[in-house]
Amino acid sequence: MTSFLFVTHLTPAAKRSKLRSALNALYFRALKEQTWKEWKVLILGDEEKTEGRFHYVHLPDSGREEKFAAIKDIFSRPEIKKLFSEAKYTVKLDDDDLINPHILENAAGLDFDIYFDSFHTFIDSSSGVITQQQREWMASTCIHRSEHLLKEWNGPGSSSVGNLLYTDHSKSWHLYYSNKKKIAAEKEHPVYARILSPSSITSGAGSGSVPFNDISFEKYYDYLHAFGEWKKAATKDFDAYLPALADAWKEFSGKEQMPISSSGKKGNSNFFRRLFGT
Repeated sequence: MTSFLFVTHLTPAAKRSKLRSALNALYFRALKEQTWKEWKVLILGDEEKTEGRFHYVHLPDSGREEKFAAIKDIFSRPEIKKLFSEAKYTVKLDDDDLINPHILENAAGLDFDIYFDSFHTFIDSSSGVITQQQREWMASTCIHRSEHLLKEWNGPGSSSVGNLLYTDHSKSWHLYYSNKKKIAAEKEHPVYARILSPSSITSGAGSGSVPFNDISFEKYYDYLHAFGEWKKAATKDFDAYLPALADAWKEFSGKEQMPISSSGKKGNSNFFRRLFGT
């Protein structure tokens, strides 16, 4: 049977806010609810252990280049090479995102070098709104034929790790796969959903263990609107996770989720008044 390997960097426990921890729980839930059962996960983080399908490898919480050096060492280990050799396909997945619970089953009967989303799916944790936007580049989570990801890559987006897996995906993957077999997932059934939250580093609003009251929501909503117009998405594949996301937001903020304006910043002042009770 077609087998898959997930690769995930687990946020150190000391750096997880309540919201980040809840998103991490959703990440695990979506994995465990896969309808295709031939998969394993390589998790780089705090621990070194194996629990069923989950293979944890310790990765020091250090600077970028020190971490990349440690990753090179990890990927040279025989047991790690074995994980990749046993999997026909590999998926890099962040620990606060949602894999489509049906996607491995959808992909298992296909033949490709990369299976990717041309319409990228985003879920805002503060409102529960799901939107999709078409992008020219390939998202960070795609399903790759495993033999490609460990190949040397020194082109655009390369890193000191040296392989294709650890590159800037927006600069490298569309180039590498330009003459290879590509399949775009249906808009209604995307590979994954990226969950946007003010607890992420990329939002610039606050990260790690920053509490709710210390978050810059002006920055967060500027960040949200950079993803385009927030209108209803075509997919329903992640709807089952929305109640848990709403609960996670309430636990983190003490507030109910609230809708954001469909485009631009119009309506945000009313949001902030309701959010902070002013």
